[in-house]
Amino acid sequence: MNIFLSALTLFFFNAEIPAKISYMVGTVHIERGGKLYSAVLNTPLYVDDIITTKDESECEVQFSNYSLIHLEPNSSIKIERKEETEKGIFHRIFASLGEIVAKVTKLNKGDEYEVRTEAAQAFIRGTTFKTRIEEDGSSSFSVFEGKVAVKSVLEGAKEVLLDEHFKSKIKKGEPAPFIDKLSELEIVTFAEEFKEFIKRGKILDELRKKFEEEKEKKKKELLEEGKKKIKGLFK
Repeated sequence: MNIFLSALTLFFFNAEIPAKISYMVGTVHIERGGKLYSAVLNTPLYVDDIITTKDESECEVQFSNYSLIHLEPNSSIKIERKEETEKGIFHRIFASLGEIVAKVTKLNKGDEYEVRTEAAQAFIRGTTFKTRIEEDGSSSFSVFEGKVAVKSVLEGAKEVLLDEHFKSKIKKGEPAPFIDKLSELEIVTFAEEFKEFIKRGKILDELRKKFEEEKEKKKKELLEEGKKKIKGLFK
């Protein structure tokens, strides 16, 4: 099968599209339907898309729920799931290579956000954390804000809750993670290295908060309008 490169068009970001490229430096490729594309800023991303950064390249993926993922050089993720049901909105990302940093906005009740690797699964609710996939398939999770529940992908493996400033490593084929506390140097280094990313994540948190407030306001207005119409019928 021949692989070709082409630029993807810009788009208007909305909730119908799972994600978009919101920031990039260098060369970023998107694999879609067996074809390879060169990403540009605001490239729309869909379920089953694979996003890969090359040498000295990085990018950020912004999701429709305002969550943000940063891909370091030589890293790759796949958008495995984006589904809206009566129970909530579900996102699942598969990280296969390199290092990613995720800033997951606070989720509504019933929503789920999952990062999966060959070795482990992580379940998140309003968290900043880093995932690293080693060459042997081992997966590391470092939590810098909030909490992350992690477990091996092996059947019957128990879920372990990682508190803020803790890290875990799960080797491929092993049922339980190794857990340790992040050093002060690791915490400070992360805060400095990803300072701008954290700022962008906070801006998205504010945007989501305003969106939720406006949505709630609109619901109340529609409810009041409905009550007035019903009341008018009985006059």
